[in-house]
Amino acid sequence: KETNQIETYLIGFFFLFFMQGVIFVPCVFAGLSFQVACTMLLAAALGLIALGFIMILWNRFRSKKAGDLEEKKKLPWRKGDKFMYAVMKTVFVLLVVRMILGLDLSRDDIVLETVNTTLQTDTMFTYHPLTGMMMDGGMIASKKIVTLPLFYAAIAKLTGMIPYQLLYLVINIWVLGCSYYACMLLFSKVTTITRNKVYAYWLAYGLLLLAGDYHESILTYRLLYQGYEGTTICFGVLMPYLLYVVLSWYRQESDEEKTTWGMRIMYVLKIALVFVASMVITGLGTGFLFLFATGGVAAVCCLLKSIQEVRACRE
Repeated sequence: KETNQIETYLIGFFFLFFMQGVIFVPCVFAGLSFQVACTMLLAAALGLIALGFIMILWNRFRSKKAGDLEEKKKLPWRKGDKFMYAVMKTVFVLLVVRMILGLDLSRDDIVLETVNTTLQTDTMFTYHPLTGMMMDGGMIASKKIVTLPLFYAAIAKLTGMIPYQLLYLVINIWVLGCSYYACMLLFSKVTTITRNKVYAYWLAYGLLLLAGDYHESILTYRLLYQGYEGTTICFGVLMPYLLYVVLSWYRQESDEEKTTWGMRIMYVLKIALVFVASMVITGLGTGFLFLFATGGVAAVCCLLKSIQEVRACRE
């Protein structure tokens, strides 16, 4: 299924935040330099890339040896699909253009200042990003766990990109695309997915963002201009994906086919990855608690629906 490949991309997106948290959080509490933490992050990334290539080659070798390697058939374009695809792409390009035009209107915030301070001092959460003064008492423990600015600083250091353009353009476009995918997965559980419906939904979603509210607290605004913030990632990407996983689990349990314990473990791991990733990109009050409340309400609704279906079958 095409939606499964989208989910693979999103899991990789979440895993990046999880991996940087696993590396940066211990380094921050151990008082290591930023350079050492970047080296560890780069080594972990290269190790995972090498492992991924090995697994790909191994799977292809096994499939070829078993004679199961078949050429994938592309779905034929139906009438109107190309037009919808072109319009949808045009709207997405307009969103990117709007981001570029808004660069001159953007003001430096605490995230960008933290990234700049980290790069200039080669330290992590040692100097105050706004005053530049060393914090004698250090940052509180709950703030040290949110290592998202350190992750952005590591990307800027390893790639040589300007932090201003990295945050306000590259990361914004990256998060916007992942928001498209996450909402698409959730939409796939509401109706039967076809190529035309996918493009129509993405078109409607893009138009909503393009002509959305201009208030800073609205998600449509934050996705365009503050997509690099952990709060925006939680509400624009993590939350729709969490609802998709909960609904998929409910559909799987309601299906006539038997749900294995392996499937249940995978659902639990996906949900755990979402919650752990949220803890290292934003505070508990602006991420974890809202995700927990949303997932809890969705789970209760699915449970009540299952009880209702069981009673209907008995009657």
